[in-house]
Parts: sequence; structure tokens; C-alpha cells
Amino acid sequence: MEIGTKVKAKQGIGGGLTQSVPVGAAGVVAGRTYDGRIEVLFTLRGVLGGSRIVEVAVEPGHVEAV
Repeated sequence: MEIGTKVKAKQGIGGGLTQSVPVGAAGVVAGRTYDGRIEVLFTLRGVLGGSRIVEVAVEPGHVEAV
């Protein structure tokens, strides 16, 4: 996927010791890692309202372009 492509999570991502991203979360591709994963900036709901942006490296099959 190209940098700047809008995507959404096809499945829950992360958890445990990594940032958790829920199914359907919207994001934008920000780059690529050396091992083939893509770095995505996801916009998530904030803990006390509002929103927050998190950067997560994901397998290309875990997101789909919108």
C-alpha cells in the first residue's frame, strides 16, 4: 500500500504489551518497516473523550483500503 492510503482494521490488532486497535478503526498508511509490515496511524477514541492517534506496525492483511 502507498503512503497516505486510508485504511481500516479488518480485525483486532495488538493487545498485551502492544497498542490495542479495535476492528473497524480508521487509519492512514505512514510507512513501511524493514520486515514488510506497514506503519499505520490509527485514530482511536480517547480515554476521557476526544480522540488520540497511535502508530502501529501491522501485517498488510490486517487492514483494508477504504
